[in-house]
Amino acid sequence: MVMVDKIDSTIRAVENFMGSSKMSTMKSMLGPLSSWSTSSQLILVLVVVVPLITYFTSALRFRQVHVRTGKDGQHVVPVVPYWIPGIRHFFSFLKDTQGFPLGLVKRYGWERPIRFQVANTGFTVVGNPDHIQTIFKNHRYLSSRSITAQSARYLLDVPPSVMPFYQADDSGMAGQIREGSKVKPENRILFHQTRSAQKFLASPFLEPLSQRFVDMLHRHVEALEIGDDWVEHPDLFKFLQVTVSRANIEAIMGTKITELNPTMVEDFWRAKRYSHLYFKGFPRWLVPKAFAARDRVLESIQKWHAYAFANSDHTNTGPKDPDWEPIFGSKYVKARLQYMLGMKPLDDRVRACEDWGLMFGNYSSNANTLPAVFWYLYEALRDPALSARMMAEAAPFVTSDKDTCNINFLDMAEQPLLQSVFAEVLRTRVSILVSRMVEYGNINFHGYTAPRDEYILMPTDALHYSPEPWERAGRTLKTPLEQFDPERFLVPSEKGTGSPEFSLDGLAGLWIPFGGGDRMCPGRHLTKMEMLITYAYLFSRYEVEMDDGDAGKVKNDMRYAPFGALPPDRPVRFKIRRK
Repeated sequence: MVMVDKIDSTIRAVENFMGSSKMSTMKSMLGPLSSWSTSSQLILVLVVVVPLITYFTSALRFRQVHVRTGKDGQHVVPVVPYWIPGIRHFFSFLKDTQGFPLGLVKRYGWERPIRFQVANTGFTVVGNPDHIQTIFKNHRYLSSRSITAQSARYLLDVPPSVMPFYQADDSGMAGQIREGSKVKPENRILFHQTRSAQKFLASPFLEPLSQRFVDMLHRHVEALEIGDDWVEHPDLFKFLQVTVSRANIEAIMGTKITELNPTMVEDFWRAKRYSHLYFKGFPRWLVPKAFAARDRVLESIQKWHAYAFANSDHTNTGPKDPDWEPIFGSKYVKARLQYMLGMKPLDDRVRACEDWGLMFGNYSSNANTLPAVFWYLYEALRDPALSARMMAEAAPFVTSDKDTCNINFLDMAEQPLLQSVFAEVLRTRVSILVSRMVEYGNINFHGYTAPRDEYILMPTDALHYSPEPWERAGRTLKTPLEQFDPERFLVPSEKGTGSPEFSLDGLAGLWIPFGGGDRMCPGRHLTKMEMLITYAYLFSRYEVEMDDGDAGKVKNDMRYAPFGALPPDRPVRFKIRRK
């Protein structure tokens, strides 16, 4: 009876906290407790009463902390209530990596940070643009080392025996090794990954790379022999895989990789379909088809590496050397191989894993760019009047005939409407949980403290769809953020010309599809280049029409959130013919 009394008193306390209406159903299910056996009562304590007590105490603590200031004058970031002691929010976060942090911002508001815990690991969720700007400015205290290592292990399939090498790189992103780091200069893998991309995916290397992409795209579209008669296609996304994705791979990695492996593009996208399973750490025995698909890609890359090392020179990356050759491809690929060959733990298999990551989208953005290209074309197809205005901006920078096509990307990329559509596509079609770890010292932001070893999560969906911070940034929401607005990033001209200008002013920390700080995605210039060039190329040379039945029905495939640009959730039928 003592146990029954304790259970009853606990339930009454929780009832007072939660409200009687929420408890009535549970009481009717429990029945008269006095008739239960001792073992049943113990089970009840473990299954029902302990979670209730845990939620009651954690909710009470949350309410108290939410209005409390610490002894040092800093606000305390409260931990949201949880049901299970010890593991806390583990199952909630595991079940929905994207939705759980986003839901916290929606429930508790965007202005103040909020915390949750997975066992003893803390996560601070931030949805305030001002806070995010300050966090990015504190990049010297932040690291993405553990997050990058997780990606290397689960997405790239780097063997466990090599992971300590990745995890040891605490040298930072600056040219000078961080004070206190013992990593040798030649072993700064995370630094070299980022810096090589920042160098070779930007000017002056972007110009020849963009024209190489145009040449490859022209080659693969022309191979389809599209003539004067309409040709119907069942799936725009697959059409782009055959053309744009192949052009991306060959512009960066050369044509020999696809010559040696004729099904390379198909194998890549077959493996890409399982990316959400890789990210979540599913074991091989549970999803053998997913692992087999990735194995085929890795084997193809190893085959290409072996051929390339035997038949070409990966060291010729000097100013007078060619920007591209068919075997190794671009200087970017050669620069990557140069630093990887100097790292003893990176054998031929690991180097293949790294180039699978390059192909996937860590920096060359193939897997992220193609969905963005799709949505750019989709919005143009859905609104012919918009497409006509876009083409009016693009046409002056395109010169082509039957055999060749040249696109002045750098000047075309300055056109206001083309840029606004680009920015709006990324706002609505990219879902990322921008993540940093506080590794080298506590950071303070606007009266809050993120302690060392804390993870900071910044969900793009919380920022890209919250009306109040956009209005505070001076942006009038003529169209709700849930809807696509091609002119959202256009503002009145300061030059008095009457023509609107593209602007991201005031949106720092609010529009972050590429992240921010010293770890902002270095492939962002390449993504923009491929989106605008693909549109300008196809719509200047061909008539393209989408099936009316598909317009407006296509949604983001949220299975791939929060890992980048989201593909469409269904095929989009279209027809195409030469102009």
